Amino acid sequence: MKVENFRNFRNVDASLSHKQIIIGENNVGKTNLIRAIQLILDPRLSDEDRMLGESDFYNGILDPLENGEEIKISIEVQGYENNKTLLAVLCDASISTSPATLKFTYRYYPISKEDGSKEYNYTIYQGNNEANLFTHKQRKYFNIRVISALRDVENEMRNSRKSPIIELLKEYEFNKDELERIASNLKTESNELLSMDEIQDAITKMNSRFGKVIGIQPDSELQLETMDFQANRLISALKLVMGQHKRSTSETSMGLTNLLYISLILLLLEDKTIPSLSSTTQYHFLKELEGSEILDDCYEESDKGNFKLKNDIEETISRTLYAFMDSPSREAKGFTLLALEEPEAHLHPTLQRIIYRDVMQGNTSLLMTTHSPHVTSVAPLESIVHLLWTSDGTLVNTTANIKLPPNEKQDLERYLDVKRGELYFGKAVILVEGIAEEYLIPKFAELLDKPLDSRGILVCNINSTNFTPYVKYLYELGIPYVCITDGDYYIIVEDKEGKESRKYGLMKESDHENFGYLGNEIIGQLLVDLKKIKTLPDDMSWVEQDELFSEQGFFLGAYTLETEIMANCKSNISAQEKIWQTFNELTSGGDQQKENFKKELNEGKYDACLRKIENSSNGIGKGRFAQRLSMKCTKHHIPSYIEDAIDKIFEKVDGLI
Repeated sequence: MKVENFRNFRNVDASLSHKQIIIGENNVGKTNLIRAIQLILDPRLSDEDRMLGESDFYNGILDPLENGEEIKISIEVQGYENNKTLLAVLCDASISTSPATLKFTYRYYPISKEDGSKEYNYTIYQGNNEANLFTHKQRKYFNIRVISALRDVENEMRNSRKSPIIELLKEYEFNKDELERIASNLKTESNELLSMDEIQDAITKMNSRFGKVIGIQPDSELQLETMDFQANRLISALKLVMGQHKRSTSETSMGLTNLLYISLILLLLEDKTIPSLSSTTQYHFLKELEGSEILDDCYEESDKGNFKLKNDIEETISRTLYAFMDSPSREAKGFTLLALEEPEAHLHPTLQRIIYRDVMQGNTSLLMTTHSPHVTSVAPLESIVHLLWTSDGTLVNTTANIKLPPNEKQDLERYLDVKRGELYFGKAVILVEGIAEEYLIPKFAELLDKPLDSRGILVCNINSTNFTPYVKYLYELGIPYVCITDGDYYIIVEDKEGKESRKYGLMKESDHENFGYLGNEIIGQLLVDLKKIKTLPDDMSWVEQDELFSEQGFFLGAYTLETEIMANCKSNISAQEKIWQTFNELTSGGDQQKENFKKELNEGKYDACLRKIENSSNGIGKGRFAQRLSMKCTKHHIPSYIEDAIDKIFEKVDGLI
């Protein structure tokens, strides 16, 4: 879809797939994106609803009406080749046959009048020719149905014109003679109510009191009458109840009623090419058609003479039945796109995930807006539409065309499921490799007077150094990011047999030239794989590498985070005290171990200190240590590369404003 100058959107060109989840902050334009499609496809909008005004123009345009600006919205549709109705009815919308593509455009534009003033009008047309109008009649076959966020479910369930229950029942061909018989019997039974003494006494009292007010008036006698049991109104008089005690839907929870309403709408939009019930008249009409022998294998007669679809029909037989029912002699069926706003309203998190999975498994094409991490955490990676506000209008990025290797896709899907989709809900993201960074970096940002929440920045711990799929995904979504990872300095050592291996630790003066940084190797290869750089020159120094990486949003220490923190406060006694005090509070070791830790910390033996923190017998661990240290750390604990990363992500977010 393309959107120009409409509300939040200055100029948007986005690819969408069969099912899309639209996410973004409040007031970023999620509803307006759906509204743009409604202007073209929604049959429930009146001509007046489609006539826009000055407030509908992108707010960055000054005096749009006086300057003759236009609003233009177009959608291109593919994947409809098997829908014979669309092929026939919307042939004028075709703009390509390879691949087959339909195009529809809404245009709100000025018309110059004789006095020099401008008058605005709109047109909706098919294809590239404005003379081929897209009319209300054609919207019957290709349209959108919107379940808005501010829906009054109870009112719509009661309203005979809007109720999905009534819509569903109207799809059946009821036997009119049988309805007439039922209505007559109900009328006879209900008239007995009028003969009761209590009813007659109430009528006498009402007439007496009313007569004193109006005096003598012709034909003014009051009577009570039972319901009007007309055959054509019996269906709309039906009421949906729930449970053994037949509770009205108005007496159930808001969440359950909301879920019921969505389920009924989904049922309405299901493909009904194969009817689950066929009336006697319908069935015998179909039996006259060529190929109707398939009906005998698929339908069985009910006690009332209708024909019900059998259960567990084999797939090959089902396909044959579908082809028969989809013949030109059958009623023409169109296509409805469902737009569902915030389905999580009033629903328990478990139900949010269940309703979403149900929607995704169906054949209905869907646009869904949500703020729920419980929904996004189970959404397919390629289904996300991310809206991001900038000073130049809302940006729309989608993952519809993302290509990830199976292993990277599995890593991402598992992460999003476990972390409840947290990756989606920030204005920007700091990717980190471990739990220590997850605890400490938000605290470091506060100490630097740059609290992450103030800019909507999230810290996402991926528990590895495999940043590649996350970086690819964030890039597709248009979400700014930085990555913070360890440098992991090592030297190459040889054993007695001359076999080489890597030994990790701190750099010493005695270290020879055969050393490296694992973090630099990983990030260098990552940037090459992502085509951010062509290659790392062999003669590039470690400092130059770090400068190059930081330009790309990757920030590395020389060692591990804990070692960097210890080294950073070696000249500050107070900061050192907070580290060994934290160790003392957490360790299950004795006084001697505590003294050894303090001594090694003072002497700069940070490797030994880290081993004591990681030692499982002490009952500490890096995560627990970082969590406790985050409560007492100061600016002196913050490594420079982490401060640089925080500055960079703030710079990226502020650049959007």
